[in-house]
Amino acid sequence: MPYKVNDPVGGQRPVVDDEQLRRMMSSNRPDFLQRNRFRLVTLALIAVNVLVFATEVLLSGMRFEVPTPVLVEMGAMYAPLVQAGELFRLFTPMFLHMDLMHLAFNMVALYSVGEVLERVLGRGNFLLLYFVGGITGNAVSYAADVLLGGGPTVSAGASTSVFGLFVAVALLGVLHKGNRRMFAEYSKGMLGIIGVNVAYTLLVPSISVSGHLGGALGGLVAMFMIPAKNLRVPNAVRIVVAVAWVAALLLLMATSQGLVGF
Repeated sequence: MPYKVNDPVGGQRPVVDDEQLRRMMSSNRPDFLQRNRFRLVTLALIAVNVLVFATEVLLSGMRFEVPTPVLVEMGAMYAPLVQAGELFRLFTPMFLHMDLMHLAFNMVALYSVGEVLERVLGRGNFLLLYFVGGITGNAVSYAADVLLGGGPTVSAGASTSVFGLFVAVALLGVLHKGNRRMFAEYSKGMLGIIGVNVAYTLLVPSISVSGHLGGALGGLVAMFMIPAKNLRVPNAVRIVVAVAWVAALLLLMATSQGLVGF
């Protein structure tokens, strides 16, 4: 149906038909990338986790509770295999999940904090934060299994990274160059969420306490290491922390290969 629109002097503009009207209206709407420009890495990480879980389900015979052998086959944390040289297990567990609820819980948590961290830190730094938290959590989980004994366990989940993100958000109120008061208020809310998750970690027997606490440590380390311009961290501190973190991982790798006594 054509439309006529009065101009300011009382005349009439050319007729605008339905197709033209739709084009004009759609041209004013932001597209998907514009609407999500501050959570692109977050959405990409969620997509990877979901795709990996779909693969787990397929390998499990369409079961949404993934059997332990499938988790181990796909790269879950298992100390004896890390000691055998499979060092990739310090990385891969952060993309594996044991069941649908496990996946959903972690992805909701990731989505809830991803946008603010991407916006403040930048995409590259946010991704680095995610990986440092996850790798540190898995490294601490491995070290705990080796040091504390009690039999090796199989662990997996993005919660190592998520706990790192929680701590990073909590630290924005201290480390952000500007708007510290605003981020301090935001961080107070995150402290409650962190407290709930820590309590959940300690009360549920199947949760990897060492992995979660290691992820939290990784988030702390990452915030003093990543080269984010919005953070009040001297470059010298960043270099020292980065060197110490890499050295600790290299020592752990050397230990896993029997080159250094643990």
